[in-house]
Amino acid sequence: MRIALIAGVSCAALVAAPALAQDQSNAALQARLDALEVRVGTLERRNAELERQLAASSPAPAPAVAQTAPPSPPPATASVVEPAQWTIVPKFTSPNGAFSFKPRGALDVDYAAFNERRGGYDYNNGTQIRRGRFGFDGTAFRQFAWRIEGEWVDNKASLLDAYVAYTGIKDVTVTLGQLKVPAGLEANTSDSFNEFIERGMANTAFGAVGGERRVGLTLAYADKLLTATGGLYGAGEAVDRNPATPDEVWGVNGRVTLEPVNRPGRLIHLGASAWRVKDLADNSVILGDRPNVRVDGGYLERIAIARSNPEGGPETGVKTASFYGLEGAGVLGPFSVQGEYSRLHLDRFADAPSLNFDGYYVFGSAFLTGESRRFKGGTVDRVEPIRPFDPARGHWGALELALRYDRLNLTDRAFSPLDHDAHSWTAALNWYLTGNIKLLFNYIRFTGENSPLVATPAAVYGTTAKGDAFATRLHLDF
Repeated sequence: MRIALIAGVSCAALVAAPALAQDQSNAALQARLDALEVRVGTLERRNAELERQLAASSPAPAPAVAQTAPPSPPPATASVVEPAQWTIVPKFTSPNGAFSFKPRGALDVDYAAFNERRGGYDYNNGTQIRRGRFGFDGTAFRQFAWRIEGEWVDNKASLLDAYVAYTGIKDVTVTLGQLKVPAGLEANTSDSFNEFIERGMANTAFGAVGGERRVGLTLAYADKLLTATGGLYGAGEAVDRNPATPDEVWGVNGRVTLEPVNRPGRLIHLGASAWRVKDLADNSVILGDRPNVRVDGGYLERIAIARSNPEGGPETGVKTASFYGLEGAGVLGPFSVQGEYSRLHLDRFADAPSLNFDGYYVFGSAFLTGESRRFKGGTVDRVEPIRPFDPARGHWGALELALRYDRLNLTDRAFSPLDHDAHSWTAALNWYLTGNIKLLFNYIRFTGENSPLVATPAAVYGTTAKGDAFATRLHLDF
C-alpha cells in the first residue's frame, strides 16, 4: 500500500512538472517527495493501530467469500416462494407478496340417537361423516384471489368452490366460477361458523331450488357499514341436463346488509336478499328438510311439485321460482340474538295457481366464558376462545349455550288439502376448544304434520310425527 501511495503522489507531481521546472530545481522536488513519503508512513502506522483496536473489540469476521455482483431484485411476477408461515396449516407467499397458496378444509363427524314419540317410524341411530372438504386458497398478481375445493358427503365426491375473484378495486370484488349464491345469513356464512349442527329448515329447503353453489358471475361491494352483492347464475357443476327441459336453469340474485354498529362486543346487523330462477330441470321442484340432523336421513317434511304433461302437450309444472328473505342479528357482550324469515313463490304454467311457502328461525345464545360472536363482511365470523384449550394451564376453551325455534311451512291449499308444517326446538351446548376445533351438542325436539316420518301416513287427513334427537358433532376446519 505504501508503494501505491508514493506512486500516486509521484504521478500527480509529474503532471505538474512543466510548471514547477521554472521555479524549482530537481533537488527541491526530491525534498518534497521525501516529505510526502514520511507523511504516508505516519498515516500507515495510524491505520494499522486503528485496525488492531477494532479487531480486539469486534467478533471474528466471517470467512471470506468470492466477490460477485449482487443479485437483481425479483421481477413483479416472480413465483419464488418464501418459507411457510404457519397458523394451523402452512401458508406460502412469494417474496414480493404477489402470490400466495394455502390448503383449506373441514371435517364434521356426527353422532345421533333418536327417540320416537309419535308416528311409529324406526329411526336409525348411529354415526355419519357429515362433510369432508379439502382444497386450496390463493392469490395471484396481487389483484386476484382464487379457490378450489372439493367435498365428500354421503359417499359422493363433488366440486364445491371453483372460482377466481378480482380484488384490484377498493371495496369491490368481481367473482367468476362456481360459488355460493349470496342469499340469507346462515346460508351465506361458512358452515364452520354456524351455531347449530344444521341450518334452519327453510334455508335448506328453499336454497336447494335457487341458492347454494352455482356457476355464475357476481359483483360485490363491501365496506364497514354496507355490503351489496348481485349476480347472474346458471346451474351447479353437479346438475345434469334433463332431456325434457334441455335448457340450463338460470337466475339472478341480490343481497344487501347493513351494520350500523360493528365493534368488539357490539353489533347490529340487518339484511335482505332475493333470487329468481327459471328453466328448472323437468319443470319440477322438491321441497323439504330433515329434523335439524341428518344421521337418519329421513325428511321431517317433504313435498314435490312435478311436471305432469304428456309428451308434446302443453307445459305444466313450475315455470319460475322466486325467493325473498329478511335477516337480523344483534350482539351485546357475550349475548346475541339472530333470526331469518324466508318466503318462496312458485309460478306454474297455464292456469295452475301459484304456490307460496315460508319459514323462519330465531335463536339466542350466551357465552359462559365471556367471548362475543363476531361478524365480518355481512356474515358470521370465527369464534376465538379467550383461553384456548390447555388443561396444563387451567384453560378449557369457550362454552356457549343457545336455544332456537325453527319452522318450515309447506302448506298451500292450492297444492294439497293437507297441512305440511314442521317445527322444532333445539338446545345447544358448544365447546370451542380452539378457534378451529369444537364439539357441538344439540338436543332437538321436533314435530311434522303429514310427515314422511310416519310409518303409515293417512291419505286424506294426514298424521303427525314427533320425536327427539340427541346429536353431537366433532368439527375441525383449517
